[in-house]
Amino acid sequence: MAAILSFNMLPMRRLFLLSMIAAVALACGRRPAVRPPVIIISVDTLRSDHLPAYGYRGVETPAIDAFSRDAIVFDHAYSHCPLTLPSHATILTGLLPADTGVRDNMGFRLDARNPTLAGVLKQNGYATGAAVSAYVMRRETGIARGFDFYDDRIPERADEALGGIQRSGVETEAIAEKWIGDHSGGPFFFLLHLYEPHAPYDAPEPYRSRFKPYDAEIATADAIVGRFLDSLKRRNLYDGSLIVFLSDHGEGLGDHGEDEHGIFLYREAIQVPLMVKLPGASRGSRVGDTVGLRDVMPAILGELHIPAPAGLSGARFRGGQAARTVYSETFYPRLHFGWSDLHSLTDGAKHYIEAPKPELYDLRADPGETKNLIDADRRTVFAMKQSITPMIRAAATPEPIPAEEAAKLAALGYIGSASVPASATLPDPKDKRQTFRDLRSAFSLFRAGKNAEALAAFQKILRQDPRMTDVWDVTAKAYWRLGRQEEAIAAAREGLKTNPRSAVLATAVAEFALEAGRLDEAQQHAGLVLSLDPPRGHEILARIFMARGDLTRGEKEARAATEGGDRAAAYVTLARVLKQGGRFEESLASIDEASRIIASERKPRFAGLSYLRGDLLARLGRSEEAERALKEEISFSPADARAYQSLIVLFASEGRLDEATRLVRQLIDAAPTAENFAAVAETLKALGDANGSRYWAARGLKKFPHDPLLRKFAG
Repeated sequence: MAAILSFNMLPMRRLFLLSMIAAVALACGRRPAVRPPVIIISVDTLRSDHLPAYGYRGVETPAIDAFSRDAIVFDHAYSHCPLTLPSHATILTGLLPADTGVRDNMGFRLDARNPTLAGVLKQNGYATGAAVSAYVMRRETGIARGFDFYDDRIPERADEALGGIQRSGVETEAIAEKWIGDHSGGPFFFLLHLYEPHAPYDAPEPYRSRFKPYDAEIATADAIVGRFLDSLKRRNLYDGSLIVFLSDHGEGLGDHGEDEHGIFLYREAIQVPLMVKLPGASRGSRVGDTVGLRDVMPAILGELHIPAPAGLSGARFRGGQAARTVYSETFYPRLHFGWSDLHSLTDGAKHYIEAPKPELYDLRADPGETKNLIDADRRTVFAMKQSITPMIRAAATPEPIPAEEAAKLAALGYIGSASVPASATLPDPKDKRQTFRDLRSAFSLFRAGKNAEALAAFQKILRQDPRMTDVWDVTAKAYWRLGRQEEAIAAAREGLKTNPRSAVLATAVAEFALEAGRLDEAQQHAGLVLSLDPPRGHEILARIFMARGDLTRGEKEARAATEGGDRAAAYVTLARVLKQGGRFEESLASIDEASRIIASERKPRFAGLSYLRGDLLARLGRSEEAERALKEEISFSPADARAYQSLIVLFASEGRLDEATRLVRQLIDAAPTAENFAAVAETLKALGDANGSRYWAARGLKKFPHDPLLRKFAG
């Protein structure tokens, strides 16, 4: 007996798992459990052709290999979008990205009208939990809807390094183990999301030295998966569970000029592993049918005999060969760089890519997609173009991206955003491969602090592609780092002309103008930020009014900022306003609230927090606590003079002059900048030590002979 699946591009339900059930039931002589545990293990950015279960020999994955022997392995499974959030939205709804409303990792939310797998299972008596490993899967995107428990607490580092906005799979797996242990007494659904092997490839030993960087990450993920599956076996949950192992998309690895993913739709970016272990199954099999990740949700519900939500109907069995196609899309090049979006259709044998310069590949004869058959196979091109045209639907305008969110996503590699007129004729991403390489190189220079080199690279890119919003942003920041304030503000304003709805650029103009003392311009642009990112706008306005000396309006804006967005930063701003008004106890309470938020949300501690707390404690006469806080700030920010200045004053007031002197030398040794020499001279002068002030100013002038502030103190 053989069951042949048919797939069409209408919404489906009860799909390929029904055929699996028939096959496995014959093999095992068992019926599936009525309400078994359901587990999805999603390993981000995992190419199927880099797994031994799919014939690869460049890495060892014993855990995944063992699981594949218990599972039904799909040899031709495809993602509908090579990006994490859109792909998981499809997995959890059974809908294509145009229907989920999620077309990119940035600026889109899951449409609240769409039922999710977690929600449907919850309605049917399941406890529902998830633990995810990356910022792009944060609950604010709507992806957490239907889950009783959704752990997306990614411990961040203050330097915005890549590792700071993703969580080690070891940590995420431990969370999954604990939750499942607490809920194993009844039916449950759990989603375990691992970010290995997403870039950066930084696998630990022993894998780092044994395999190539990407494959070493796969080996790391395999070890985590093995630990998780072993925990299920220890709890006697493995055999009776329905376990789906998959990835959301693949990775370019340079095969077509893209190192990572998002730009192109070639096979390496969209073909993914898909393995399903049914309840009670003890022997695996392989399926050669072409399937898509949208089939996962309705197929799971079919296995559980739970009706699929309205709109996910249309799947059926057919005898003989069935027509099966999978649609994929990426709006990443359009939304981020101002290049054309791409769309593709594959039936497992042929792969058609709709682009300004369309492509057709024979996947069986040419799995590496090296020979474009667009002119050689006109019949297939015509048929697939006819089929794909109705599926292509324009993406809605993304929501404005708050500056803090954009910075985190850029650090993950999702760089750039663009303003593109709807009627614009856009270039083919294939023709922009070098620009993309240049862009990544420029961002690397910028992160490394090579500001002049980065600036030159960004300027070259903008001459070719002036619609790149975030390139204008980093260009402005590079100017600012180089001390070229006017040019920094001008660059941010120029970028804002190309994309007036960019909260990132409006924020940059407001922040730079405030720092430069151009308060009217800062307030004007803070008003624009207010319309795009209200919490951030209120916070900037609070600082502007504080600079104007209007503490009443400053406090009002700061309190409004605490209602959303980065609440910890808003409470710090409120503390500064209250401190300026002499309300030290209230200011300290605001600092404590900021610290509480940082701890509860596992956010990074930021520079200046302990300094402000220590300064307030010193003003309140709580010297021992003040000393601890200021020393903590010095440890955290050894080159920032503010905490040194406060602690020097504290030591001097207590007659601890030797310690104060050592602190002066510690600051200069840590960062012998003109600003720090001047800070020391200023502090000593305020303490009545005119000779000491002149001495350190003179030392500073030897290194910085033209610094006007040092000359003032030296005189």
